[in-house]
Formats: sequence, C-alpha cells, structure tokens
Amino acid sequence: MVNYESFNLTEDHCYNIRRALMYCRENQEDGLIFPKREYHLYPEKASMCAVSVSNHDICGYNSIAFLLENMRDFTLDGGGSTFISHGVMLSVALMDCFNIRLRNLEFTVEEPMRMEAEVIGYSGKDWILEVTNDVGYYIRDGMLRFTDAYGHDDPYHYTMIARRGQGMDYIPETKESFDKNVRFFRMEGKKILVQNSQLRPEEGMRLILAPQIRHGCTVFLENCTNTLIEDLVICHSYGMGVVAQLCDTVTIRRMKVSPDRAMFSTNCDATHFVSCTGKVEISDSCFESMLDDAMNIHGVFTRVEQVDEKGILVHDMHPGSKGLSLYSTGDRIAVMNPRRLIPESIYTVEKAEQINMEYFYLTLRERADHIPVMYTVENISRQPEVIFCNNVVKANRARGILLASKGRTLVRNNAFHTPGCAVLFESDGEMWYESGGTRDVLIENNLFDHCGYAREAWGEAVIEIKPRKEADGIHYYHKQIRIRKNRFTGKERIILSAADTQEIEFSGNEVPENDKGNRYYNCGHVLDDLSGSGQTYE
Repeated sequence: MVNYESFNLTEDHCYNIRRALMYCRENQEDGLIFPKREYHLYPEKASMCAVSVSNHDICGYNSIAFLLENMRDFTLDGGGSTFISHGVMLSVALMDCFNIRLRNLEFTVEEPMRMEAEVIGYSGKDWILEVTNDVGYYIRDGMLRFTDAYGHDDPYHYTMIARRGQGMDYIPETKESFDKNVRFFRMEGKKILVQNSQLRPEEGMRLILAPQIRHGCTVFLENCTNTLIEDLVICHSYGMGVVAQLCDTVTIRRMKVSPDRAMFSTNCDATHFVSCTGKVEISDSCFESMLDDAMNIHGVFTRVEQVDEKGILVHDMHPGSKGLSLYSTGDRIAVMNPRRLIPESIYTVEKAEQINMEYFYLTLRERADHIPVMYTVENISRQPEVIFCNNVVKANRARGILLASKGRTLVRNNAFHTPGCAVLFESDGEMWYESGGTRDVLIENNLFDHCGYAREAWGEAVIEIKPRKEADGIHYYHKQIRIRKNRFTGKERIILSAADTQEIEFSGNEVPENDKGNRYYNCGHVLDDLSGSGQTYE
C-alpha cells in the first residue's frame, strides 16, 4: 500500500491526490493510505470528468477530489483524516471499478449554500429572522439568492421550520413552504425581513432556507462491482452522501452522517441507489439531520414514444436521471399502463441504443408493434437484494427509508425517529418515474419511536404503502410485505397504511394502547393480529 506522504509535495492536495492515484493505477498498487490529519481540497487543480449523477443537477464535466477510474482490487484508506471541500466538487467518484474498498474517511464542505436562521420577532404580518451560519447570500429586488466563492448563484426555493432552540430534533410544528411570492428585505447586520410568506413561525423557531439545486455529492459510484464502504463520516455535503447508480453489489458498514453543530448534514438523502443489481447492504450506521431520507433505492421508469415492429423509442422522464445508461443487451423489460403500473407484457432487449441524454431505442427479440404509445417501461433485470440492518435514523427532514426493489428486502434491528413516515413504498409513472413494485419484504425487530411527529408533513402513517392511480381489484403492485415483531411508540399517526399489496402481514408487533388501527386499500390477503383495533379495509 502506498503512503500519501510520498506524493504530498505541493500545497494543493487535489493535485497531489491525482498524481498518487495515477501512480497506483499505472503500477497496480493495492491501496493508498493517508496519515491522519486535516486536508483542504480546492477545485482548481482537481481531477475532472464528465458525469451524470442521478437526482442531482450534475450532468457534464465536474471537479472531483478522488477520481478512481477502471481500477481493481484497491483500497483507499483515509486513516481517519478529515477532508474539507472549498468549492463545489464530488469528493470521491468511482467509475467502472471492481472490488474497491473505501475506509476511514471523513468529509465536509466549507460552504454548504444553505441558510440557517432564527426568528427573532414580527413587524405586523411580516417576520424577522437572523442568519446564524456563514452562508453566502445576497438580496436583490426582494429575491434571495445563495452564492459561494466559485461563481455559483442559486435562487431561493424553500423555507422549512425545523427546530426550537438548540435541540437536534425537529418539532411538531415542522413544515415547509415553496411559496414563490415570498419576498426578502435586508436589515441591519444579519437580519432579514420576510414578507408574503405562507409560514407563521413563532419567535425563537429555527429555520432552514435553501435553493433547489444540488451541485455536488460526497461519494459517487457508477458501473462499479463489489464496492465496500467502511467507517465513512459525512458532516456536510453539497448534495447526497453516497449515490450509486448502475452498480452491482454495494456494501456500507459503520457509516455516520451527522452535522457538526449545524442544523443539517447532507442536502437530501444520506444514501441513494439507482438501477443497481446484486446486493445493496447498509449496516451498523447512523444517519441524522439529513435534508431527506437515510436510504432511497429505486429503478427508473421510461415512457414509450414511438413503436415499430422491431422495437420502441423510450424517453427517460425522470427529472434528475439524464445521461444514465439504463438498458443493456439481454435486459428484460416490463411494459405497463402508467396509472396501474402492472406489467402487461415482458420483452427481452436485443440491442440498446442510447441516442442522447434522454432517449433510447430498444430493439426487442419479440414483435413490438402492438405496444401502446405513452405506456411505461421498467427494466426488471436491475432489481437488487436490499439489506438495511442495525442502523439508527433520526432528526432528519422527511422520512426514514424508501423501498422500491423487486429483490428480497430485509429491514431488521433498526431504530427510527423520523418527523415523517419511517418506511415508505412509493413509485410512479407520471411524476418522478421512479420504479418499482416489491416482491418479498420483511420488516422485523425494529423500533419506531414516535415516528411521524411532525404534523402535516411527509406521509400519513409510520409505514406507508402508497396506492396506484388506478386499481382493478385483481392485480397488485406489491407481492408480499411482512411486518413482524416491531415496537411502535407514540400515537402521532396510524401505524400502517397499505395499498395494492397481494399479501400483507402485520403480526407480533408491540403497539401503543388504543392505537388508531391500520388501513388497507385494494389488498389481497391480509393477516393482522390486531383485528380488534379499528382496521379499515377499502
């Protein structure tokens, strides 16, 4: 294993890191290790590569501090060091790699481009906030914009009421507004007058104000096989923590996502997996204060736009997945009505031609000219097994985990304390175009501690299985979901709202006395051992 000190010859660590990784690849070294210390990363001399990162505003050439391309059997060991990004970049990108191990790395960013503030008073119907972090911003003609030292200039998008005082938990009054009519006016010091807001926060409440754009992420994986991430710490990120797309088998152990004395950690999900295969496993990790979920795993629906006897032209409609190679020769695809999302026919891809960032022509082995235009297509060959065990999810915006894979899914021995629902099953063929239905899910031995405590936000139940736009009462989107031996505390929301599931079991769970009961919509076989607690069936 090579020691970084041999390449630490200039003041620019991104430049040194690039030279060290190039040496390791050219000489087939098995690893690179860093002496434990603090390293500052600047984009000017960083590696650069064209990437398209799903669910981000990243499509094109981007600066990357650690770029690993076409490497095999390699360990990147940070030695427990902290790496601080000054300016937007991807901290780590693995492209077309095999058997890579990332370990003992801690990442944060100097300018997260998110505003933290406290409400300090009212002026009539208008309220006054005071900025409490060092975010770059300016106000012009009543419009708030966020900036950094590298030319990023992003408009305000939303405000979220998060906390009261210095506590970590979100509060029951947590809610957010995407009102385009709100106006901002600068006052003395770091005070701002807010007009026309739909929110009416109390004095002393702490807020997060943010743009919509996600310029970067911390760890990005594409077309990688057998990736192991251990002892990764993320304090702040420009976007998500770990994004893996088109990967085969990703394992994460002892990952910690937590802000250092700030109100948020990652800007969106801690981990996000798109169109992966093999196994996705996350264990013994802690996720807190993200501006979205701990884990989101899904595929991508595309839409049929033209049909001939040899194949179909499909359009990637997902607003954040442009440029992904979603199809390969030999893949099996399902075609379905976008409102029902029940497969009506299955085809095999003979040849996949990626026309541009959004369009694919799929030559099919079977005759295709009867496929309806505007129907939805799902790649059912990319459905990983999912294991989420021994983790803690707490004090974050939105939900706990989102499950949407047809591979065997296990959620066991976790602790959830989330302002919205803890586990969500959701996918659609008309908005986000994130697939797909599950087949075998076991949720067992978890603690759901007062989940859904934020009123009016992020779901109606602790565990929620969203309905499809249309159902025929015969076919079901999900096959089997078992919820066993969990402990639920609090009465903020109903425990389970389930829809479009062929077989669902709710048994052996510890629930509060006089709970509100479970709800079932268009479900087939229901086994619920709390039959006297007020379940409703529709």
